[in-house]
Amino acid sequence: MEFTREIYWNVYFGQMVYLLALLAICFMFWGIWKRVRLWRLGVSEIRTDQMPKRIYGLFNEVFTHKRQLRDTYAGLMHLCIFYGFFVSLLATTLIAIQEWSGIHFLKGNFYLWYSLISDSFGILGIIGLGMALWRRLIIRPDRMNSIADDYIALGLLLLIFVQGFVVEGLRIALTELNQKPDLAIWSPGGYILALAFQHIDTKNLLFLHRFNWWFHAITAFIFIGYMGFGKFNHIWYGIMNITFRNLNPSGKLEFVDIEESMENNPDDIENLGVEKIEQYSWKGLLDLDACTNCGRCQDVCPAYGSGVPLSPKKLIQDMKLHLSETGHSKFSKKQEKNEGKLFGDEKNSAVLEEELWGCRTCGACQEECPVFIEHIPKMIDMRRHLVMMESKTPENTRQFLKSIEERMHPWVGAQHNREEWYEGMDIKILSKEVNAEYLYWVGCTGSMIDRNIQVTKAMVKILNAASVDFGILGAEEVCTGDPARRAGGEFTFQICAKKNIETLNEYGVSKIITTCPHCFNTYKNEYPDFNGNYEVIHHTELINDLIKNGKLNLKKSFSNVTYHDPCYLGRHNKIYSQPRNVLKTITSKDGYIELEQSKSSSLCCGAGGGYAWMDDEPDKRINHTRLEQVKDCGAKTAAVSCPFCMQMFDDALKTIDPEKNIRAMDIAELVAESLEE
Repeated sequence: MEFTREIYWNVYFGQMVYLLALLAICFMFWGIWKRVRLWRLGVSEIRTDQMPKRIYGLFNEVFTHKRQLRDTYAGLMHLCIFYGFFVSLLATTLIAIQEWSGIHFLKGNFYLWYSLISDSFGILGIIGLGMALWRRLIIRPDRMNSIADDYIALGLLLLIFVQGFVVEGLRIALTELNQKPDLAIWSPGGYILALAFQHIDTKNLLFLHRFNWWFHAITAFIFIGYMGFGKFNHIWYGIMNITFRNLNPSGKLEFVDIEESMENNPDDIENLGVEKIEQYSWKGLLDLDACTNCGRCQDVCPAYGSGVPLSPKKLIQDMKLHLSETGHSKFSKKQEKNEGKLFGDEKNSAVLEEELWGCRTCGACQEECPVFIEHIPKMIDMRRHLVMMESKTPENTRQFLKSIEERMHPWVGAQHNREEWYEGMDIKILSKEVNAEYLYWVGCTGSMIDRNIQVTKAMVKILNAASVDFGILGAEEVCTGDPARRAGGEFTFQICAKKNIETLNEYGVSKIITTCPHCFNTYKNEYPDFNGNYEVIHHTELINDLIKNGKLNLKKSFSNVTYHDPCYLGRHNKIYSQPRNVLKTITSKDGYIELEQSKSSSLCCGAGGGYAWMDDEPDKRINHTRLEQVKDCGAKTAAVSCPFCMQMFDDALKTIDPEKNIRAMDIAELVAESLEE
């Protein structure tokens, strides 16, 4: 006897399900089209390049749940629901293929394993849905604000899973439980229910099976239609958003060459930045619909954690609502009274200006988002409009932007000029007559602020000890423009960029060493847009190479050392191992301690996005929180690799550690100290 089953057993007009399914699918696509029509309001953007890489990334993310599993409970919950749903859908599809092809392949051993696997994953789906309901009803994390749609979605999917087992259990009770017990046990979910149903008389079992079969089918069709309108439309929008994700480093911002546009297309510069929702690209608008309101971005946002009025989740959701209202008024050709502005200080604005100024551009929100939403560019574009079109900025922002424009550095009242730090030192100054293999880019903070001048001198000591051929620009160095760009001063940034590129190209510079991750990111990822193409290396990468190649004679080791990952070196540029390799080389056994929040989960120091020169008076300062984490891990030395992080740690130490039990040291300083007897 070959194991199999009749597909439409006890069901009249079962083939009608295909017509009903087609209607449900059409309804679903109508809902999706209504949102696609809104995305088409946005400007064009090319996101179809490198399609093999995009598709590979999509499958890798969907089937491994890498991002989802960054939050263990939520990730496992979603994994169970996803695979429960996916395998059940696949099982149903195989039935349809068999029916339409006329080839009966669901039989024998294949059918047995088909039954076992589909039932097992169905049970897994129910477990996942139970975890989801427990989380929303009992655990209730702060980041989640459940609405009716959430419960409708979970309830509908749970009903479908349960109905499937009920229908199967009724069928097994009638056809397999006593007649083919060896077959019945291969459907564990249905088998358990069949045991509960076995004492019901045959007539009622037949009626219950037929009724529940159609009830299950109709519920499934309602679910399919709902996937175009409700919570589960994130399946489609998430897939699209992951496919069309940003393949560039997250630290790279898009741009319009303002100077060139002013010369060639002056009409295009009438509105710099973004003032209206339709000025974002179609991908920027797709982002809004892809958001599942999960709140992961809010959980990891340092600004939100410090108490300032910024929640990345709320910002995206508010923009989504604004898109719906704006799009409706455009298509109906009438202005809605409650439509409001995209941003401003009025109550009817979708986004408040104070929210925009809270962002540190650390990238934690984007790193955590399971559907790859790009929060930072949206806020930067609105900042650009405020700065360049309305001249509306916080006072301290205005001051450092003015300083860059007038003095080519952001330090108002700087302690030193760019030349003082190397007085009396034998260092090459690049010019047409003097060249070197590397340009050591010192940076504004590294040349003008006392604490970071110590780091610069330590780096010079290391370069000399390793006989590295390097030079500096001295007085010709100007700010890379990074703080201006992150604060919305795009025009100021481009002035700095073009001036630096002109100088470097004049001197034939091809290799650049930086101690500042922000300068590193700007040179590596953003200057190529202006034809500034260089080999850029962060000082921790270079030191790691020098140690590996035996160029440094290290004599001293340290203990109780931890490392703070700078956002623009770690999250934005994925440099995690090299700084750790250096520290593990110069620390004793077990002398290196890893922070709980480290690598891609590292907490921002609070200085990004221009906040080395800005302040928003939060309830809890971000740098204080980070230093408390250093204290809690038991470290006595907090190693950093960024001048902004050094600035923030030094400031926090005055308050958090007045007894001076902890010191903040750049990796270059520790290595330079290790060179000594």
